[in-house]
Amino acid sequence: LVAATAREPFATPDIFVEAAEGFSFGAPAFTFSDDGRRLTAEIALLEAPSDGPPLVALPVTVTVVDGARTLEWSGRTGSPAGPEAAGATTGFAAILALAVLGGLILNLMPCVLPVLSLKLLSVIGHGGGSARAVRTGFLATAAGIVASFLVLAAAATAVKLAGGAVGWGIQFQQPLFLIAMVVILTLFACNLLGFFEIALPSAVGDAALKVGHGDSLAGHFGTGAFATLLATPCSAPFLGTAVGFALSRGPVEIFAVFLALGIGLALPYLAVAAMPRLATMLPRPGPWIIVMKRILSLALIATALWLLSVLLVQSGAAASALIGGLMLAMGLLLWRRKGMTGGARLAGGATAALLAVAAFLAPLPFDDARSGQTDAMVEMDWAVFDRATIDSLVGDGAIVFVDVTADWCLTCQANKQLVLQRGAVAERLGAEDVVPMRADWTLPDDAIASFLASYGRYGIPFYVVYGPEAPEGLVLPELLTSDIVLEAIAQARQAG
Repeated sequence: LVAATAREPFATPDIFVEAAEGFSFGAPAFTFSDDGRRLTAEIALLEAPSDGPPLVALPVTVTVVDGARTLEWSGRTGSPAGPEAAGATTGFAAILALAVLGGLILNLMPCVLPVLSLKLLSVIGHGGGSARAVRTGFLATAAGIVASFLVLAAAATAVKLAGGAVGWGIQFQQPLFLIAMVVILTLFACNLLGFFEIALPSAVGDAALKVGHGDSLAGHFGTGAFATLLATPCSAPFLGTAVGFALSRGPVEIFAVFLALGIGLALPYLAVAAMPRLATMLPRPGPWIIVMKRILSLALIATALWLLSVLLVQSGAAASALIGGLMLAMGLLLWRRKGMTGGARLAGGATAALLAVAAFLAPLPFDDARSGQTDAMVEMDWAVFDRATIDSLVGDGAIVFVDVTADWCLTCQANKQLVLQRGAVAERLGAEDVVPMRADWTLPDDAIASFLASYGRYGIPFYVVYGPEAPEGLVLPELLTSDIVLEAIAQARQAG
């Protein structure tokens, strides 16, 4: 086992092992972590002299080569149970700690903020209640979060074993998933607006329709699952490192890291479960909570509109408008249904359910499916991502700023609006010596997935700057500031 760490991510590494005569080694099998800056290689011992000392007692020379960079180490190898094994265990423990921290920070990311109404109602609903009810309710929400992360881990493992591209939040690349989220959000909003108070026959429907009520454990569990689904487009600090490590390893690591992420996201709920007084000291629910529900439903409506805008890029304006119209009709029908009785009321509910089903059957492949993205790229003068041209551009003295983004990634959009399209950063990216290159991952793209994997990344946003002094790229953090971007460009430009 060989481990190496570099200031800049590894690109095309190779390892050569020199030992005493008679020893031969197989090709290294690489794994990467820490955003591609840490390399671990397993090298099989193919042949060894039968009449000599074991390799562990002999000096060896290990040379790591990565482009123009080389690193040489000479010494004696450790035993299988020695420092290397302990270091690997310590390193994995550190990754798990980063995963918990990344999951905790995810609560503050813009992707999770749209479910603020559900979180607030989870707390408000317990005002004046018993400590036992608070504890069980918040434990159910935490269980929903953790269970959802384990489902995501199982899906990622299955896709990886099948040879597919895996990544954080890639379900947002699928139109059917977006439609499902729009339908669920519309039902949530209608329920908070008081359009209906019925329960569907399925457990999922029960969780969806009762999410705002403190007396439903299924509803609390559904709140946790829903928060997890809306969290996945975001990549919080430390989360990218943990997910990159997990998805570059096997099923055990994937499940362990995703479990740690779930625990991190669930920590605020676990804290309330441990200290129920944080919720019971609030005023008892009363008429005021109806007004609060209606106000908070606006956050869910805004989230549904955002998902429709993502769907517009993926499937076209006509499909997005059609689905939006079906949801509006469903909401109006549920509103009118409140005043109906008997058979008319039953027919109204059945018609609303048919409108929800019709959203999934809406024709999706329209000719103008990605016109919005093309127009935006032309307006901003972003070059289309092409990994093969980066080296030649850098060889000609240019700076290349690569932005891996997607319309469903709210962190990406926040960085774009607050940093990349403002002030000195926008001016610098528009300079003649800089080539801003955008890799749009809104839809599945194997080239972009492979590019991310080469840096040990499986989620976005991802930013990297290439230049004469940084031909292998300077990787930037998920959350950008003007100083971070300008400093990276200056560092990549510096000569001598």
